[in-house]
Amino acid sequence: MKADRRRHESSVRPSPAPARDALAKASLRDHLLFMRKFFRQGRRIASIWPSSRAMAVASLHRVRWEKARVIVELGPGTGAITQEIVRRLKPPTRLIAVERDVDFMRILRARFGRCAGVTMAHGDVKNLAAILRREGIAHHGVDYFISGLGTPSLPRPTRQALLDTVGYYLQPHGCFTNITEIPWYYWPYYRRHFRHVAFQLVPLNLPPGGVYHCQSPRGQPTGA
Repeated sequence: MKADRRRHESSVRPSPAPARDALAKASLRDHLLFMRKFFRQGRRIASIWPSSRAMAVASLHRVRWEKARVIVELGPGTGAITQEIVRRLKPPTRLIAVERDVDFMRILRARFGRCAGVTMAHGDVKNLAAILRREGIAHHGVDYFISGLGTPSLPRPTRQALLDTVGYYLQPHGCFTNITEIPWYYWPYYRRHFRHVAFQLVPLNLPPGGVYHCQSPRGQPTGA
């Protein structure tokens, strides 16, 4: 009797395999989409492949979740870092994710559009100031900028508009974080724009990379 019950239970218990297979297929589709985007517009995308979880976690290393009120993610792509932010996000902290690519935005809205405290803003970072004003963010109103963009490789007008906006909106003790796949190479670049720059190596990424943690924009007065 017990053997028959076990056979019956095993026959009606749903198998996790189809769910795992669906997730794996979705992940592969996202990765291939990311790779195609990189080859088409690599200057705007920092990586050929979505960030690993190790890279995503490293990009959030400086975030003080108990104090943060506004986090702005730039170029979230398919949402590798977004997912780690959403896992940690609690009211009243807000996440504003800014993505210009319509295909990436479709994926992001499907995955995170209904999450509490999350705003998916479709737009270009050259218009970041207008996007933040539209979201009601005030001067020095952003605690953390988390960037997945290839910032040093952006067109100069876009890059300058982005850095000017970061300087205006970043809290005096806030942090601008940018991922990279060329460890230490852009250190002089970030030092030209921020008074304090730290680099965090992330070897468990494909390819190995790291994160720049930047504070005190040089256009922002000390002690402001």
